[in-house]
Amino acid sequence: MKNNTDLQKIILLAFLMMLRISASLDAETYDLAAYLRLVEQNNPDLALAYRDLLLSREQVHQARAPLLPGIGAEGSYIRSLRDIPQPTPVASLPGGGPLIYQDVDSNYDNELSIGIGVSQKLFDPAAWMQYRQAKKGLSIHEQSFESVRQQIICAAKKLYAQTQLAVSVLTIREASEEASRALYQSVERKYRAGAAVELDLLMAEVDWKQKAIALTAARKNAETALLAFRNFAGIPLPETVTLTENNEGLPVIPDSPALDRALAGRADYRALLLSRELADLVKKAAATSFLPTLSAKFSFAYGGMGNDSLTGDYDYTAAQLTLGLTVPIFAGGYRLSRIRAARIEQEKASLALAKKQSDIESELIGIRLRLVEANERIEAARLIETTARRALSLSQTAFTNGLVTQLSVTEAVNRLDEASLGLQSAVCEYLSAYYDWETASGKTD
Repeated sequence: MKNNTDLQKIILLAFLMMLRISASLDAETYDLAAYLRLVEQNNPDLALAYRDLLLSREQVHQARAPLLPGIGAEGSYIRSLRDIPQPTPVASLPGGGPLIYQDVDSNYDNELSIGIGVSQKLFDPAAWMQYRQAKKGLSIHEQSFESVRQQIICAAKKLYAQTQLAVSVLTIREASEEASRALYQSVERKYRAGAAVELDLLMAEVDWKQKAIALTAARKNAETALLAFRNFAGIPLPETVTLTENNEGLPVIPDSPALDRALAGRADYRALLLSRELADLVKKAAATSFLPTLSAKFSFAYGGMGNDSLTGDYDYTAAQLTLGLTVPIFAGGYRLSRIRAARIEQEKASLALAKKQSDIESELIGIRLRLVEANERIEAARLIETTARRALSLSQTAFTNGLVTQLSVTEAVNRLDEASLGLQSAVCEYLSAYYDWETASGKTD
């Protein structure tokens, strides 16, 4: 019976080892650069924005089509299944008199016609302005796509840092729970030996249970963060990921750039500049509605009719050149209203541009304040963590020698946990502010 139990244990251990090996084979490591490449390839929001850009390119092709020649061809064939007789005068009596009629076929057995036509707008300012507006719209979509890409890359960097924070919190909670459990076990042994009172045992147990609850919450938060981490980059959900980016050497606080240089690097600001130029084009397009349009058409046709063959009995050709001039005279005030509306759009575009410039300037100032604050928090947190780690080491030594109670050790562990969590939170906040600074100053690449 004992041999069967040992065999079952061996099989169970082998199975668990196989599961661990399988999990390690499925695990993938990602540094920040590798993660950003996956985001650019697989992020759904970025893919949607790119489809909008492709749609804008097609709109340019559609707007260009009226400026190019239009060519069309047409052909038809008619086969008459029955003759259509028609009374036709063929003779008259000598010296005058009534006409003599005879039924004559009025149709041919075969009728064939082929035609081709070419049309070209020689002067159409409205169509030309629509084409220019479509091209400007494409430029705006290109800048909008770049702005979306920069925002998504910034969000991916911040998500990476936040996921690292959640994983670090889990690691800290695991170490804290393990230390609390070891402390409880130590107090339990002393209590059984009569070297500790029941109060110490109960308080050590309460502290251990609280650390276990905190560990469970940290594990849930880490799994939630990893789930968002995978979804954002299109990583398969069952895949085990390991984040390998080293945050020991944090980037220094950058110098404040000149406002004009920051504006030049912002794709969203460039899009607004192009929008103002588009408003100018819209006004010009409204003015062109007062101009005439000139078009030309050329057509050529060939037709043939016959009874025993497709053609031969009666053939003809036709060629025609047409020039058309359209002069707008009165449209009920619609064209003047278009000009006034275009002028209002110009004013809106200028106001939006000025507002965006002020917002960017304020954003840069606010982010820099966040950077300075987070940097000071990091320096203070590092000092506090070093002190708390030293205090924990001293309290553990004193507890082993019976100089202090387990309350001192518990308090030292809690202080170290708070210091470590504060340091990791400050690092995450600093990185988040730095990534926002990159985007706000136009230095994403």
